[in-house]
This record gives sequence, C-alpha cells and structure tokens, in this order.
Amino acid sequence: MISPNTIANRIRTLCRELAESNPAFVGLTFAPHDFRSLFATEIVNNGLPIHIGAALLGHLNIETTGGYVAVFNEDVVRHYQEYLARRRAVRPAEEYRSATSDEWDEFQEHFERRKVELRNCARPYGTPCQHEHACLRCPMLQVNPKMLSRLDELEEDLEARRKQAETEGWLGEIEGIDLTLQFLREKRKQALRSEQPGRSVDLGIPSFLPRP
Repeated sequence: MISPNTIANRIRTLCRELAESNPAFVGLTFAPHDFRSLFATEIVNNGLPIHIGAALLGHLNIETTGGYVAVFNEDVVRHYQEYLARRRAVRPAEEYRSATSDEWDEFQEHFERRKVELRNCARPYGTPCQHEHACLRCPMLQVNPKMLSRLDELEEDLEARRKQAETEGWLGEIEGIDLTLQFLREKRKQALRSEQPGRSVDLGIPSFLPRP
C-alpha cells in the first residue's frame, strides 16, 4: 500500500527531473487529486457525455463534474452532439421519425405509472412491471430519502407479521417475509447513501513501475 504522501513526493521528483529539459515544468507541482481533473477532462474531450463521466467519478450532481473538466461549455455540448450523431448513424433511420400523438401519450403514461409510494420505479420505457408490483423486492425501485420513516413503518409491520407466522408455524410465510425484510434494509442503505453529497468512488492507489 502506497501512502498519498509517497505519491505526492514522487510526483514532485518527476516534475523537477522534467524541468531540467523542459522549462515549462520549473516550479510546477501536482497533487494526487489533480489526476481526477485530468481524467475528467480527457474522457469528455474524447466525446464521452459528461453525465457518464459524473457517474464514473461518483458525482451525484453533474455541475460538480463540470468543475473538474477543463473545457468550455460549448466544447462539452459539441462533444455530446458528436456522440449522439455517431450513435444515430448506426441506428435505423425510422427510429428518429416524429412520434404520433398516440405514441406520445403512451410514453407519458409509462412515466406516470412509474410513480409509486416510496418514490419512483426506474424500469425503462416500454417494459412492464415484472415483479407483480412487489416494489420492495424490485431492484428498479428508487427510494426517496424523505420516505425513510415509511420504510420504518413497513419494517415494523413485517416484523409483526413474522412473529404471527412463527406462532402459527407458517414456514413459507416466514421465508417470504425474511426476503422482503432483506430487500427493505438494502433499500434503506441505498437511500441513506444518496443523501451524502459529493460522494466519490474510490479508484484505489496506483502503483509505480520500476524505472529502467
């Protein structure tokens, strides 16, 4: 395991060595965190949509990623438009015709039907509910952190039902309730994580290859 201080010292040493042949590096220093900005700038400049870059960096807000990217806004828009053009070039042309009024109504109805008590179902357009509306067990359910108190109520109700099932000897019911409780607690963890602003993804510490 290499410590951040070791990496920072190694970067400073490399900058001093480069400055001997390249004056642009004289007095220049880098911090390990600077490489997140370099990574973000590189992927966006090469055409990756900035919202995907935000996911890679672990940013919940796309504006946070914009602060890492050393490009002008018009460059971001241009790269995204080029990305869309490349994607559309390989798709059938009829997919990009104007939608009929019936198709548009169906599209809007799909998103209305995705609204559930705990927040929102993330299933894609054109797909039915494949979990028989057992939302707590569905990986597509996105729980609103404001509904955590409702999860507590549901958990309390499930625990009460489990005690009754134990008393009556309903083993199949106990198994089903335990599974639902497992999904409920995982949904709670996901909702709590989504409340943490600026959460980043740990990419690990890079290792140095021996110099020749």
